[in-house]
Amino acid sequence: MRVGHAWRSGLVALIVCALSTAAVGQITGGLDLNIVARRIPTTVDGEVKTDTPSEFTSLEFAIQSELDITLLTGFIDPQIKAAVNTAGLEHFVFLSPFSFEDATVLELPLENIGLLPEVWVAVPFESVVDVNNLANSSVIPPGDPLFVTARATFEVSVFGFDLEHLVMLEDVNYPAPGSSFDPLSYDHADQRFAVGNLTSISWRASTGASMRLNLGLAASSGSKAIKGHSASGKVTPDSSFLRITVGGISLGQASLLGIGVQDVTFGTSFSVSTGTEEVINSTISISGPAWDGASLGMSISFAALPSVPTMSAITLSATSGPFKISLALDTLEITGLSASCSGTLNMGAIGGSWDISASGIDRGLTGLSFRLMLSQGTFSANTSITFSQSGDNFGFASWSNVLTLRFSPAMLSARVTFGRNGLTQAAISTSVSF
Repeated sequence: MRVGHAWRSGLVALIVCALSTAAVGQITGGLDLNIVARRIPTTVDGEVKTDTPSEFTSLEFAIQSELDITLLTGFIDPQIKAAVNTAGLEHFVFLSPFSFEDATVLELPLENIGLLPEVWVAVPFESVVDVNNLANSSVIPPGDPLFVTARATFEVSVFGFDLEHLVMLEDVNYPAPGSSFDPLSYDHADQRFAVGNLTSISWRASTGASMRLNLGLAASSGSKAIKGHSASGKVTPDSSFLRITVGGISLGQASLLGIGVQDVTFGTSFSVSTGTEEVINSTISISGPAWDGASLGMSISFAALPSVPTMSAITLSATSGPFKISLALDTLEITGLSASCSGTLNMGAIGGSWDISASGIDRGLTGLSFRLMLSQGTFSANTSITFSQSGDNFGFASWSNVLTLRFSPAMLSARVTFGRNGLTQAAISTSVSF
């Protein structure tokens, strides 16, 4: 299969077909330009690198531009997403969603019929640590744009059941942009293509009960990513899965952990996956309001049947006014504790909101954050301060400030983030919508 040499002609044919069908339409979309700067460690001496904070320092910059444009016609809405950064082209994604009128096939009423074909072209990137000991992203030589995947999603509703079927032709060797890549190069000769399918069937009753079935054949529900773009679903040639979930079933009144609970809802999930070995897992969850402003929930997990069922998690939460507290336990041992408090501000022409949250485990406080948001007309400001556990020490982690100015059809924002050792990142973003 000469996929690497055929994608160009296939993409051109798809674009020409879409544009010829969409003779009359309205163009909408947006253009973004982002400039990001970060501090280079002040002291760098040969192979010995330190990160001594200083008031004046050197900065390195990254510049990125993104284009998202759609032609609206009512039947076919071709869309182009493209991005370029300081290193060159990131990705080019072409989508062409079709919408169809309701129809009847073999006496089955078909509603909400839709078809979404996609073609992804991207330059392979990898995550690296540069000479300044900073995380960076670099092009994998020779850096040519490569066809990565062709996807087609079909959607339809039948008798209240929503069906979604995704077919993927994908390069399963394509480097993940967020991880390191051992080979020194990647081009057409290194690509390996495979086909996978994902099917989802869901149903929801007016009473709140719901059912969902997910089936993957040579595919998983994980994310497929290229630099600057990702989507759910990826081809996994050696594994498949089946997952069934039922939820929202009302059990009325019940007693949970010795506490009377009103309007209890029940849910369960069952999954089977095949790969190097077959694994069967299931989970049962029960939840409902217990008293004024409080809710109680419990989940029981069964690992790799037919092993002995074990209770793996219990969650408790309570709310009162702006306060909320939750507790998580694992095998009856505390694994997480969190509390939050939030409210709104009304200072005449200026409005806003605030919130405080804390988290911890049995050893004590491990996280604390404060956030304040203010807005007046076209101007808004957001500041947040976080404290976290680092090793055996608990202290300041970050302080982030964002200022945003909206003046239709454009928006301008500036963000500055400080960390334990001073400036972490500064960014200016502009966007225009049309």
